[in-house]
Amino acid sequence: MNTAQSDWKPISGGCQCGAVRYTVHAPVELTNHCHCTMCRRMQGAIFGTWSRMKARHLTIDKGEENLTLYESSPPVRRRFCRTCGCPLFYEHEKEPGLIWITTATLDGGAHPGHPKERERHVCVESKVSWYGITDALPQNRDYTF
Repeated sequence: MNTAQSDWKPISGGCQCGAVRYTVHAPVELTNHCHCTMCRRMQGAIFGTWSRMKARHLTIDKGEENLTLYESSPPVRRRFCRTCGCPLFYEHEKEPGLIWITTATLDGGAHPGHPKERERHVCVESKVSWYGITDALPQNRDYTF
């Protein structure tokens, strides 16, 4: 998918319990499927999928006071719902003005709008040994800025 900014329709997302709701007002820049230990544990899955966007294109529509901050590995700050524990966002100090959303929290499995060439697997050196990546997406050994 390669959605032009002029064709973009805002998409919404939120946590499992509904206490936190947000809207994405522009297509995201890129999407990473991260296989690092931290993302696997934070999302309770064999990899975590994150989409990066300009922070100014994200609004918290409900429950901002319900977001809890966890500095998992400074300089990374993760935000999750304090009621249900759903991971929603993270920010990295090396990427000022940008925010990552947990892509799976978009309503109805919506595509976040990144161009196909801006989707990749990262930190594949850390992936679980019993999972084989079988798609044709680029694979980065680690995460580089």
